[in-house]
Amino acid sequence: MATIPTLPQRSVVSSFLCTGDPASPSFRVSIFKRSEKVHHYKGLWAACSGSIDASDSDPHAAALREISEETSLPATSLQLLKAGESFEISDEDISTNWTIYPFVWKIVGEPHLQGLKNQASDEELQGLVKLDWEHTEVRFIKPDEMKSYQTVTDLGRSLSAALDGIIAVSEGKE
Repeated sequence: MATIPTLPQRSVVSSFLCTGDPASPSFRVSIFKRSEKVHHYKGLWAACSGSIDASDSDPHAAALREISEETSLPATSLQLLKAGESFEISDEDISTNWTIYPFVWKIVGEPHLQGLKNQASDEELQGLVKLDWEHTEVRFIKPDEMKSYQTVTDLGRSLSAALDGIIAVSEGKE
């Protein structure tokens, strides 16, 4: 989808938190259900995302800030697996051209994670994240399960860009 020149432009980061080894069948990524308190995409599933602020030195810094704000996970508990290629989309419904900077981060290294196994239960994974007002729920899913969720615009594309070269992911809904 090409951008439409007359629409306002916003640059955002889109971070997927993951557990397990990407080559393992137990590999899962996070998705967050957006609350009714946000301006756009209420009730839809999304990555941990937000605008790149003027105070952010780059998209990487913005991604770490957004993760901390929205999940309370500190940077020390995250390992960057990949910064995907940015891409642009237009959403005429909300009159915005978006530049998306996708990331995938592995949750690692914090004391409260030391007992966490690759086969952690959904409850254990969900317990890692303390949600702020922007989200009502977090789930850790297999990447190919994304197509069964009602998501924000092009979330599957964002995940594919973040995981490109790590694992293959289907972008579309069936």
